[in-house]
Amino acid sequence: MYSVMIVDDEPIIRMGLKKTVKWEEHGFKVVCECRDGEDALKELEQQKIDFIVTDIKMHKVSGIELLRTIRDMELDIPVLLLSGYDEFSYAQEGLRLGAFDYILKPLDREKLEIVLANVYKKLAINDKKNHEFNINKTISREKVLYDLLRGKNLMVMDEYISQYDLPLIKNKVQVAIVEINEIVINSEELIENDERNHLEKTVSSIIEEELKKNGIVHFSILDGELGKKFIIVQTDSEIDAAAFDHTFTETLKSVLRTSGETLETAINIGIGNIYNQLYSLHKSYLNAKEALNCKYILGTNKLIHFNQLKELRNEKFIYPLEKEKALIASIIEGKENSISMLQGLIKEITQMMNFDVFRINITITQVINNIYSNVLKKYNALEDVYNLSEITKVGFLGVETLNDIENRLTNNITSLINAIKEYNLNQGDNIVQKACEYVLNHLEEDITLTSISNYLNISKNYFCSIFKKQTGENFLEYLTKAKMDRAKILLKKHDYKVYEVSDVLGYKETAYFSKLFKKHTGYTPAEYKKCGN
Repeated sequence: MYSVMIVDDEPIIRMGLKKTVKWEEHGFKVVCECRDGEDALKELEQQKIDFIVTDIKMHKVSGIELLRTIRDMELDIPVLLLSGYDEFSYAQEGLRLGAFDYILKPLDREKLEIVLANVYKKLAINDKKNHEFNINKTISREKVLYDLLRGKNLMVMDEYISQYDLPLIKNKVQVAIVEINEIVINSEELIENDERNHLEKTVSSIIEEELKKNGIVHFSILDGELGKKFIIVQTDSEIDAAAFDHTFTETLKSVLRTSGETLETAINIGIGNIYNQLYSLHKSYLNAKEALNCKYILGTNKLIHFNQLKELRNEKFIYPLEKEKALIASIIEGKENSISMLQGLIKEITQMMNFDVFRINITITQVINNIYSNVLKKYNALEDVYNLSEITKVGFLGVETLNDIENRLTNNITSLINAIKEYNLNQGDNIVQKACEYVLNHLEEDITLTSISNYLNISKNYFCSIFKKQTGENFLEYLTKAKMDRAKILLKKHDYKVYEVSDVLGYKETAYFSKLFKKHTGYTPAEYKKCGN
């Protein structure tokens, strides 16, 4: 129901207005009556009013003065003026001030009902716009935080903090990743019976409650893919870093314990180092990801701090460093011999470890994490169109044989190399590679042949010619393919709605976006979201 204020200095008119129509049948409720504009302005300070019906001429503050003051206050409240036949000039002035409409006295019930229908439509449209704006603002804020976590847009961080009202302060920062193990293992089954939503909400509530209980005031909790929660915490500069790190770690131990007791489910937690500057946010995030990946070695339902990894490496990790560096360089360049180099490295590690499966698994896991970190550092934007973290998913120790792990890792690295080649990121430092990198870094902007040519400082014709010659496809095909692959990530990994993805990628019409998506993938966005590949 929309709230209504009636303003008139004659009690009989106010009573008549209330009884002239059945307000609630039209979606309205009369919540207050005022004798003049002065009383009305006082009432507006006390409660929210959606619609005002006011007489034009009244003692003290008139209807015209009331309307003028409302507009000066920048309140977008529809105002209906009640006017006598001899007050038409006042009604005209009211319309110039932005009155919604006016009705002549004596009141005509049918005319008033028509006005009510029009006012209701206007208020409903405004509510929808405000709702969509708030949703989009929330989506934008979360997206910006995700980008900052991944090291994107750091140069304009200050501007983004102000523009999106981000809950960040320019002081110490630390990141943790909490992962609900049951969702990782049984995501499809959980989606079918809605248990996933229950787990997600409960874990988020536990995290928030424990943070507040331990006096951590500055924090954000973001929902990630597959049951992940990204936690960003900060503290004031005068707080000792080691002390805060200890407090945060103990807080997360409580999260681990409470989740186990409340939900009877395993939780995996990786914690990054604490950094003195907000601009190192992404470093702590990468620390946390690396720590979480060690669940493959240390097992689930554990809290793993990045600081622990150095100790583990000193004790257990043995690296054939030069061969590993050569392998990573080969993968980054998208070379075909990367797979044979990988297989050779695994064979050498196996022999060096005397076929001790535990030690082999530890070393191979570290090699995988080093590949992931270096590829992510070199091709940061690739993660927007390709699920780069797949290369780290090689199974738990004892669940699969070494041969199974080797085969899966080989397949994952082959897929990664194909993605690097598909997006022409291994072309060397030339025009085509710069163009491709620009596209991947600006997928959510309106990229045209003109804008990319201007960026490269060459003509459109020359750019189209060299791009086609070097890649075998035209630039607009490449751009659309990249946007559609980004759409796949947003739909599946980040669980965006179809219209949200269309809007984020710059397509004004959702139907046109859906048509392009089906042409590229063989699925409509809704179908892909359900069954996806």
